[in-house]
Formats: sequence, structure tokens, C-alpha cells
Amino acid sequence: MDRRDFLKLAGAASAGSLILGDMLKLVKGQTKPSEATSQKWENYTVGERTPSICPYCAGGCGLMVTTLGDQLVEIEGDPIHPINGGALCSKAAAVFQLVTSDRRLTYPMKRTNPNKGKDEDPMWERITWEEAYEIIANKVKDALTDFPYKQGDDYYYKGKDNPVAWLGSSYWNNEECYLGKKLISLLGSTNVEHQARKCHASTVVALANTFGFGAMTNHIVDAKNSKCFLIVSNPAESHTMEFKWVQKAIENGAKVIVLDPRFNRSGSKAHIFARFRSGTEAALFLGMIRYVLYEKPERVDWDFLENRTSAPYRTDGTGPYSDWKEEASDSIFIKLKNIVAPYTPEEVERIAGIPQAKFIEVIDTFSDPVNNPGNIYYSMGTTQHTNAVQAIRAQAILQLILGNMGVPGGGINALRGISNVQGSTDANLLSHLIMGYRGPPRDVGEIRRYQKWKNGGGPGTSADLDADAKKRGGNTSVGRVTYPWASIGDAETAGKATEFRYDDRHFPTWNALEYHWGVYVGTWPGVDPDNEPVVCDLPVGFGNPIVQLFRAINDGKIKVLICNGENPAVSVANANLVREALSKDSLFLVVNELFETETAVYADILLPGTTQVERDGSITNTGRWIQWRWKAKNPPGECKPELTYLTELYWKIREVLKSVGIKLPSEKYEEEHAGVDIKKTIGTADVQNNPELCWPSRFVYTDGFSAEAIYKEYGAKSIIVGGVELPQSAANVLYKNSYDPTMEPELNGILPKRRDPTPVDLEDAKYGYFKNWAFSWMLNQRVLYNDKESNAGLKTFLVWFATAPNAWLGHTLDKAALWSKPLHDPSKPATNPLSQAMPLHNEPLESPDSDLATQYPTMWDNRYPVTVGTSTDYPYVLTTFRLAEHMQAGAMTRNLPWLVEAHPSMFVEMSKELAGEIGVNDGDDVVVKTARKPEGIVVKALVTDRIQPFTINGKTVHEVAMPWHWGFKGLSTGPSANEITIDSVDVSANIPEVKVCLCKVEKA
Repeated sequence: MDRRDFLKLAGAASAGSLILGDMLKLVKGQTKPSEATSQKWENYTVGERTPSICPYCAGGCGLMVTTLGDQLVEIEGDPIHPINGGALCSKAAAVFQLVTSDRRLTYPMKRTNPNKGKDEDPMWERITWEEAYEIIANKVKDALTDFPYKQGDDYYYKGKDNPVAWLGSSYWNNEECYLGKKLISLLGSTNVEHQARKCHASTVVALANTFGFGAMTNHIVDAKNSKCFLIVSNPAESHTMEFKWVQKAIENGAKVIVLDPRFNRSGSKAHIFARFRSGTEAALFLGMIRYVLYEKPERVDWDFLENRTSAPYRTDGTGPYSDWKEEASDSIFIKLKNIVAPYTPEEVERIAGIPQAKFIEVIDTFSDPVNNPGNIYYSMGTTQHTNAVQAIRAQAILQLILGNMGVPGGGINALRGISNVQGSTDANLLSHLIMGYRGPPRDVGEIRRYQKWKNGGGPGTSADLDADAKKRGGNTSVGRVTYPWASIGDAETAGKATEFRYDDRHFPTWNALEYHWGVYVGTWPGVDPDNEPVVCDLPVGFGNPIVQLFRAINDGKIKVLICNGENPAVSVANANLVREALSKDSLFLVVNELFETETAVYADILLPGTTQVERDGSITNTGRWIQWRWKAKNPPGECKPELTYLTELYWKIREVLKSVGIKLPSEKYEEEHAGVDIKKTIGTADVQNNPELCWPSRFVYTDGFSAEAIYKEYGAKSIIVGGVELPQSAANVLYKNSYDPTMEPELNGILPKRRDPTPVDLEDAKYGYFKNWAFSWMLNQRVLYNDKESNAGLKTFLVWFATAPNAWLGHTLDKAALWSKPLHDPSKPATNPLSQAMPLHNEPLESPDSDLATQYPTMWDNRYPVTVGTSTDYPYVLTTFRLAEHMQAGAMTRNLPWLVEAHPSMFVEMSKELAGEIGVNDGDDVVVKTARKPEGIVVKALVTDRIQPFTINGKTVHEVAMPWHWGFKGLSTGPSANEITIDSVDVSANIPEVKVCLCKVEKA
């Protein structure tokens, strides 16, 4: 099959469900089936169909896998799936090659060449899994031998100081992500990261601190309900099947506005397209807010602002005030008006390069009531900046002002990039969270407070206290809040108004993990929490985020890195630093992968992974739908399913560590205190403190080893121990009630297995909620914050944080936060948005204009050194983008012939004007240089009208753009864009600024 036939096939598939018989007719040169194709057709007709979910982007499209015995016959679109209806994009159409590729790893190997580097042959030697586990366990033992389990009189591990780290993976199922987090936590480390830090960490911080949850508010199919789209992304390429719902809305009369530095495929479908300079998103949206508030106040949804936001309050937490719209009121709303006042259309043009008339056309169209509800789509173009949190917050505030939140067709819809990056983020494979966006213990003070929470309450306490406790995770019989005042007035009377009760939200999760992980968290014996020793098996404190993690490796602080389904040698900003770290003699690197990737070249142990059709498990798409993938066939060779790999690896590590006395802090406390037996009393039951009884799950020992057994503890609705219900039964609070055997006993209670597309009621049918299909967190809510959605469990904004020490804006008030206390630092200068707790524009760390850089100084985490270039040496702006035919760091696409042929090589896009200035023609080799790599990388020039010069602050500024999928391994190789990107990070989210830096382009 040549490229033309492949593209014909892909085009036909995109038009709808295509049966294999039709597909076979497209094979080049065949007017009638050959013997081989006839046999394939026969196998197809008698083969077994197994539903699955696509492993590429986070759209959650359904696949139907046909097998005959253990032979893969075909993979096609699932014709009844609500999202893609049988259609597939080019990547999904190539999943067959992903599974059957002869380039896949099929057995474990160890490195025999002691030298590491891009050009070093690892000299792999085949070994057994048992040998691999033994080697890894002993390296972990060596790293942890002198790692202290005791700090003074207290027993706990400092998570950031732990020399063992974990990476990945957003391609894993939820159960595997959960076990990965469980494993590294049981080793006492919070040095755990994955792809989410690099793509949507800023989304979580921005949206959680505005609405309550850091996730896409609506869902993929809901796009059909929108009347206007403001797209700051390129979903036509990055989320191809999901974009068909935008097209469906267009057919129903919706308008589409696309904002992007370069004209793209999404822009080709837009009614309005506008270019802007990369890194100026905050200015754009602040200008939009200003336009509505000052020029079109009649378009503000005043009722929504008054009733469902903090606008009528003051920053000291008092309110609401009846005069909140008046200048003298000093309300949060007036503060917002003052913040956005400078961002006039003229100033937005000066900063972003978007002409005033075009800017006004954009916001005038989007804010027009006839175009409500309006939907904002965004992705990496907004998230990967040093001021990304502020830009996303500005988007969110715009939607609140227009009343586009909590309604079908509205929302702030972050498009996640990897199949299970939402689920892996929910499992908190991150250095600052423990599970379900709850933090780990930050210090011994929190642990002492948690012990009080465990001790508090019991039968006979006041009804008000019981209700308040249940609201925030407590239980009338087990567990209690440590802020036991029913109102702020009661707290003031008790002299306790300055205590933050939001901390208590973490405690039910810690309590659930104590049970599910077989660990202890608290003080011992627990009767005097203020004075007795802290004993904590959960690691304490935050670990190293992704960029800092590789700095820690370079500094010799990390001795063992276990990397699963992740390719940081390509995917992390300033990949030169990453590759330097991976080359260190002091680092022992384990990689679990499908292919020999750029990162795998540096590995000491290389383990073969499996594809998603070769194992069972759940996956959560960008719209929070938790769906099930069923195993269709066995993996090739000696590949082991990831659940098996994780289970066996921990058993071996635990065995080796115990043999030399390396144990949990609670176990060390028992050793050093004769007669002490640390256990938890739950109701009438004594629950032994022992992770071996809980690995991989307690339910494995009653239900058998399976993904279902893991999911049972992950999403449980109710667990009774000792005659009482756990305060939080599910290990992950977001997924609670998604395991409920009383609802779907034939599915073993796993609600994500549901495949019924019929609506539950007329509302469901009207809006396309598909509530009988799979499950959506939280509590099957399909549109977050929709207070009118039926058959949903959580309808309010859930801003947990106190606005000020003496006030509370909890979920009972249902208020979205325009002014965010957690994002407030009054010690910062006025140009820093943290000083305002509201968004401001800040220039990228490398700005092309010195005047703008002075007026809007950059905001980044400057605790870590970064090599910074100037506009004198590097006069052009560089941004990066994705292609429809390739996936992220490229391992799952650059090894597949169909996709390599569709897009074979790396390039850089530039305008005709810039090409003329530097004497470059289309197809010439050019060198793209930055301060990170002054010698630059050599790529092909693609001279195109898709890129145009900007006028910024009265001067011409050129921007160039390149895809970032390439590296030095695979069928298609080329330089990585991240060899030259900047590794500065957002101070609030630690996400790298890979979407903008300065560069120089010369003819090679």
C-alpha cells in the first residue's frame, strides 16, 4: 500500500464506520481479493470483537479489535461509540501497526556498555524478568541504605530527599498509574512526575483555584451544544475526531473563532481567524474582559456574577455587599475592573500584534448574547508559558462574566493531549500531590493535626458538627474535622477564626490510603498528638517537579530513576540538560517501553511494555469519562502486562529492602520500641499496619489478581470495616461511586465498563450527556458546576480555599473565585499577578521587545538557573506545535511506516518575508539557534503564508514554528525542537515555557 492509498483509506475512514471488506478493496492494484486478503476477510468474519479505547490523544475514541485466537486481524472504529461513531484519525488508523510492529521490544535487556550517550551503543544483553527485578531491587537498596527514616524523635521519610525517582505514564491505565504512585510512595519518595507536568500542570492550578477542579468542565460531545467557539488551540490536528463535534455545531449555526500564531487546519474552518504573538494570551483575555466590562456591560451576566461568584465580596472575605458594582464598594468585582482597565484594544495590539479591529471583532462576536453559550477550547499553546496560570485564569474569568459556566455548550475546555493524561493526573503521579488532588503531609504539624482528626468525634456529637464533618469528609462514627465550628461566627467566638479549615480536605484521603496501602499516618500511640512522636509512612513534603528533577540528577541527588512509557530525552524543555543527566555514571536508569526510544538508549535496564489492547483496565479521557479497555490478545514474546510488572517489581524490592532492615518508618518504630504493635482501630476491627497485605490490593486476595480488583479500591462507593463505613472508601475521592456492585452486578460493579448509549432521560437525550455510557467524575456529572443537571451528584463550584484567614468560601456557598487566596502573595511587586491574586500580562522570559519586558516584567521560578538569550543575539520568536500524524515525543508514531510516510521529517515554518530577509528558499536547510544551543539544529525550511510577521510595539517581529515530535531513534529521525527550547517554568505550576523563546535562523 503506498501513501496515496493510505490517505484514501484514512479519508474514507474519517467519513464514517468502514467495514473491512470495503477497506480491503483499497489495496493497490487489486481488482479482486488475493488469497491473502480473502483469508483475512474470512478471519474477520469469524473473529472475536473486543472493544477498546484509542491509545493516542485524550479524546477517548472507541476502537473495535478483531482477533482470531491470538492473531490480530483488524482494528477499526467502534461504530456505537458516542465520541467517534466508528470514525478514526490517521494515528488511530495505524494502531494495527503499533501492535504488530516488529520493532517492538519483546524481552528484558541490560546494558553492557558502561559509557552512556546519544551515540553510544548500549550493547544490550538479554536477561530474564527475574534477573531484571533482582538488579533493580539491589540498586534501590544501595540508594536507600543511608536514607534516614528518623528526624529527631519523629519517624518519617523526607520525600524530596529520597534518591529514588519515578516517571510516567499517561499512556498507562488508571490502575497502573495508581499502583505506580503507590509503589514509589511506599519507598518514601515524592520524586514522582509524568507527562502532565509538561502539558497541563498550569490548567490544574488555574481552574482548581477558580472553580474547584482543574479539569475540562464539559465534555467532547457537548461541543454540539455550543453556539460559538473561541479556540486557542488546533484541535483539527491534535484532537481530530473531537473536532467533528465542532463541525457538527457549525452545521447547526455555531460560529468558530480561532486564535493562533500560525494559520492552521482549525483556522481553515473558522469564521474569524486572528494571529497573535506567542506568550501574550493573558493580555488577549484581559483585554476581552475589559471590553465586556467597559464597552458592553449589558452583556455581563450580572445574576450569575452575583449569585455564583465571589464578585460581591471583598478580599478580606466579608460580604456579599449590595453595592458591589459601585467603585466605592471595594469589592472583588471593582478590583477586577481596575486590573483589566489598562488592556485596551490599542494596548492589546501593541503587546500581541493583533490589529485592534480584528481584536474587537473577536470579542464582540464571542460576547454577543445571540452566540451564547460560548465555549473556550485551549491546549498547549496556552498552558506552556511562565505566566500560563494567569492566562488560563483570565479565560476562566471571562466565561464567568458571560455566564458561560455550568451550562451545556459552555465552559473552559482544556484539551488533554495523551490518552490517559487526565487519569494519570487524577492518580497524582506528581511531586506535590498524593491522590485525587489531595496533598501529601507537608510537615509534622499537619500530621499531628491529622491525628486529632482521627481522634475526634464519635456518636452523640451535635447534629451541626456531624453535618459539617460529612460535608468535608468526616463521618459520625469514624474521623472528624479539626475545625469543628459550624459557622465563622462560632469560630470567632472561640478565638479560632484565623485557622484554615481547608487543610482538613486532605485527611479523608490519607485515611483511605492508610487502609488501602497498609500504612500508618499519625502520632503514636495517638492519645497526645501535640507531644508524642510522629509516625508517618507516607512521604512528607513535596518532591522535585520535572525540570528540577533532572537538575537533581545532575547534582547527584537522584541515584535511581524508573521511567515508564515516557521519553524525557525528547519531551522535556532544554533536552540537552536531560540527556546530560541521563548520561551520569551516578544514575541507574530503568526504562519500560514499547520501542527503543531516545531515553531508552541511556537505560541500564530496558523492559518491554505492552500495548493497550494487550491488557485490561480503565482510562479517563479529556472530558473526564472513565472508560474500560478490554484485553483482546496476549502481548508478544516475554512482554508482561504493566500490572504484573508493577506487582512483581515491588515484591522483589520489598524483599531485598527488608533483608537489610530497610522498612517503613512505622516498622522501624516498632523495632526500636519493644512491645509496640502499630495498628489502626476501625470500629470493632484492629487493622494491621502491613503493606504486604495490601499489595497490589487487599481485594486481590479475595477477588483474584485483576485490574478490576485494583479498581475496586480506587473507586469504591462504600467499604465497611469493623461495622463502620470508612470516611472515604475510595482511594481516589474523584472516582468514588464508580465501583458500585448494586448498580451493575453483571459488570462486577465497574461502572466504567458500561456501553449503553441510550439516554437516561429527555435532558440526557437533548444535550448528549450519555450518562449510561461509562462513568464521569465526579459522581457521573457530565458538565461540571451545572446546577441544573439531573442524575448528577455534584453541581456546585467547589473552591475549597479560604479567601482570607477569617473567612470561608466553601462549596456550600457555590462561589467561583475571581480573586484567589492561594495565588496571593502580597510581598511581590505590583507587576506580579501574585501580588494581585488576579491575572496580569507578563512577558515571556525571552521577550523580543525590551520596552515591553520592562513594562510587563517576566514572572518565573528564578530559584533555578536558566540560560537566557537576548533579542539582540536571537531576534526571532520561536514556538512549537503538533502534527495530526505524529504523537508527542514520537515513539508511537515515528516507528510506524504509515505515519512516517505521511509526515517523514522535521522542519521549521517561516514567513516569506523572513525567508527573503535571510536568503532562504522553501526546502533549504537552515540552522535554528537559541541560547541553550548556540550551534543550533539543522532542519528544512518550510516557507509559507501560514506564518506572518507581527507589528509589536511599533516594530516588526518575526515568529517561526516547528513541530516537536522528532528525535534520534525510530524509522524517522531528526533533531528535537526541545534541544533549543527554554527550561524556565511557571512559578505556580512548574510547567516549562516550551511554547515561546527567542531564536536565530540562518541558511545552513
